[in-house]
Amino acid sequence: MLVFPALAFQAFFAVTHFGHGLRPEYGGTLALIVLAVAGGRRWRALVQHPVFWLVLAFTVYAVLQAAQVAQMTPGVPWDKHLSKNAELVRVGVLACVIGVCLAEQPQRIPHLLGLMVAGFLCAALVYAPWSDLGAVAAGALRLRFHYAENIVGEYAAIGLLLLSMYAMSQAVRGRVVVLAGLVVAGLLLLACLLYAQSRAAWLAAAVLIPATAIAHARDASGHWRRPVVIVIGITAIVVAVALGAGYGLVSHRLAGGQAIVEALANGDPATLPQTSATVRVQLALLGLHLWNEHPLLGIGLHDINPTIAASGIHIGDYVPPHLHNAYLQAAVGLGSVGAALLLATFGLLIRGLWLARRVGAAGSALYWSLLGSLGIVLVVNFSDCLLWRFDYVRAPLELLLGACLALSLRRRGTSVAAGSSTAADAGTDTRGSPPVAN
Repeated sequence: MLVFPALAFQAFFAVTHFGHGLRPEYGGTLALIVLAVAGGRRWRALVQHPVFWLVLAFTVYAVLQAAQVAQMTPGVPWDKHLSKNAELVRVGVLACVIGVCLAEQPQRIPHLLGLMVAGFLCAALVYAPWSDLGAVAAGALRLRFHYAENIVGEYAAIGLLLLSMYAMSQAVRGRVVVLAGLVVAGLLLLACLLYAQSRAAWLAAAVLIPATAIAHARDASGHWRRPVVIVIGITAIVVAVALGAGYGLVSHRLAGGQAIVEALANGDPATLPQTSATVRVQLALLGLHLWNEHPLLGIGLHDINPTIAASGIHIGDYVPPHLHNAYLQAAVGLGSVGAALLLATFGLLIRGLWLARRVGAAGSALYWSLLGSLGIVLVVNFSDCLLWRFDYVRAPLELLLGACLALSLRRRGTSVAAGSSTAADAGTDTRGSPPVAN
């Protein structure tokens, strides 16, 4: 009885940073406690899935690797290294918990995704700098909702993708209130995306939102339908108008790229202009050097921050706390072994989602919503590290990966739900038009 309210709590607060008793992972932790007390068939279902064993293998590796790097740096105790590794372990554990809970009722997944978008919109309304909107519109102030601007851009892009999937898969004709709500929510999300000024989020949204919309349109019907074409057309017009209104802001954020390319082509990093893009290039070079020195087991996630500080890389008063690339951060901190375990786990979850779609255990809109949202996360994290450092970046990832695992469990027939594991009782439509915002 408490499992879904716990997951709903995590979903609504997943992309917020209200703090106090509203930390999103409290929901996943409560679900874990409920499952631990209940025991039985849910755990048997999870143990039969290979993702469980990969998460267990990574957990063991995280403990041993923390002990190993503690010997390399005697000034830093083992528990400090372990606490950094535990952040990634938490993602794997809670994703497994969410997955095994949702395997019984996969039709709940769209509701959780909707709650996640609603939570972000609430955070935007609460934390928006209403007294400084002029500076935001002029590009002098980037949007922050008690967390970094790049996170705002990433979540706004995910929200737009999920909103577009909902609009394309639901009949909104004649439902004036619903249509008006979608328009208002879409404009607010678009404004958050634009004025967060995250170049990686812009790229992710520009590539993945149209791609997933087109893929779903083709997947759902096999041919172009007039409502789908209209939705895509209106979306394209709105985005074009937004970019036109913010042309100066966009061009300013994208300026300086040519100078960076020329400096790298000439093999002279010292001539790089002092911009945030330059810092990312310098961090990438440092990260590759560190990985080359300790390729197998890494230097420990805890030691990356002081290493960057000692390197002198900075822009103004800002000293980067990480390598601004989640994949390089994992490879440098955890070594090739740890990074390979993470990659294998993620790849297995995506494969499970794909297989679930093939057998009809996941509708088209849900499939492309999950795949597109994860795609946005992957693109943004090429230039940032927003996968595990805080609960408000872990929580949405745990939900998305947990949903993939739930559909994979459903496909494998290991769900503990009563009845057969058909597409019908999974709450999906094999033709790609599942009910309840799927």
